Amino acid sequence: MTTERYAEQFLLHALDKSGGSLNEFLNPDSIMGAVQHGDRNGQRRHPIVIVDKQEKDAIVSLLVAREYVSALTKANGSAYLVKLTGNGLKHARELLRRSQSKIERETHLHNVLVRWAYEHAPAGGSASLQLFAGDEHWWFAGTEVTWDEVFAAAHFLEAEGLLRVDQANGFARVQPTPLGTKFAHSKQTLRTFMMPQPPQVSEVTNNYTNSTVVNGNAPGSNFATGEDITQAINHGVDADALTSLVAQLRGIAPTLELAQEDAEDLSEEIDALEGEGSEPARGRRIMRRIARIIVPAAVGAGSDAAVQAAIAAGTGLFS
Repeated sequence: MTTERYAEQFLLHALDKSGGSLNEFLNPDSIMGAVQHGDRNGQRRHPIVIVDKQEKDAIVSLLVAREYVSALTKANGSAYLVKLTGNGLKHARELLRRSQSKIERETHLHNVLVRWAYEHAPAGGSASLQLFAGDEHWWFAGTEVTWDEVFAAAHFLEAEGLLRVDQANGFARVQPTPLGTKFAHSKQTLRTFMMPQPPQVSEVTNNYTNSTVVNGNAPGSNFATGEDITQAINHGVDADALTSLVAQLRGIAPTLELAQEDAEDLSEEIDALEGEGSEPARGRRIMRRIARIIVPAAVGAGSDAAVQAAIAAGTGLFS
């Protein structure tokens, strides 16, 4: 498992042990013990692999570099006491919230299972779903997913036509369908990939003199009559650019010092952008609402440049 996944667990256990205090110094070894064996309080936080000293130092170094914890170190550079910073406490609480969200846990599995099956199934064959338990995506926001969640996600993806699932006696094998293979190759989230896409014509310019031409059905089209009419009509937005913008905004969100209500509103607006932003007029309206949330918080959180870049990207995409 990656250091990133261990670091998420570390933060959750530091939150548990500190009680949310920014003044509570903690022994990293005691937190690693919690990470290794788990407190089993309803959040499945116990990994299979034992964390050694080298990995422990890497976890603490990562968290210090991201300013999620501050550390007191020994002469050899190893941390012997750590405590949460304000950013670390905020991120730990966000991890806890996400780990308890059924929707976000399901969305995670819907997005990773098809690509996992594609990577692990031989050509023309299927992969044992039990092997997924050893993948880093078995972990979400510092907690393990469950087999009930995995099987439910697999059958949802089967119903959507992205996976073939062969299940018997508690075991299952999965294989991506042709549609699933297309999704695995895309850079999109499942929600965006499955949305009906408008014709991807960037710009059409027609010049007619003394003419009116209409052939067949033309939903969503724009008509004009008269002499010397010139029209430029845009249909939809680039799907990859929209996906990139959504990822950019999601990366900014945790760095802003937003009140809980504003953070929830921002999360909902980003979800709406992902789902509805392929239509330019809707995308512009959503971006205006997002800007009203993130711009006032940007300077105080030190994220002004990142926010300006995201606003510029959104303006260019939906212009």
